[in-house]
Amino acid sequence: MRTLLLPIFLTTLLSSCYSYKIFPKEYRTFRYTGEQKKAVILNPELAKEFEIFRRTGIFEIISDSLDDSAVKIRLRPMQKSFVCGQAGVVFLGSLGQLPVLLPDRYQYSFEEIEKAGTVQRQFELKIATRYWFWDLFAFKKGFTKKAGQTLLAEYYSD
Repeated sequence: MRTLLLPIFLTTLLSSCYSYKIFPKEYRTFRYTGEQKKAVILNPELAKEFEIFRRTGIFEIISDSLDDSAVKIRLRPMQKSFVCGQAGVVFLGSLGQLPVLLPDRYQYSFEEIEKAGTVQRQFELKIATRYWFWDLFAFKKGFTKKAGQTLLAEYYSD
């Protein structure tokens, strides 16, 4: 019985004790209060990228592709590079009592197509995955919301 409990406990630790943190700290509360342009997404089939873009609120997303005043957005697949997972040893060794941050790198890019031309936009989303036992009880684990907030702040920081 004991030999069965240990793998279950470790699996629970590794699969549900995480949350996401936005860096730098100022990005967490960034708000844009200016005017939103209208935009048409040319490839909404990239569901994850589309949801992140929608959550930013940079543009008012419309479905009328014939509207000449709307900016056309072509999303690109998001790239993710993993960081070294050696911090996971600390997490497992302390049974999740010491929080560990793994700052993966997410490259988010899209094209803004207007009459004047096309602008390539590329951003590094600064989001870290935090592993901590007490995040087992956190229910706000939405990556797309955090990524959207980071993208909004990055877009207007240029």
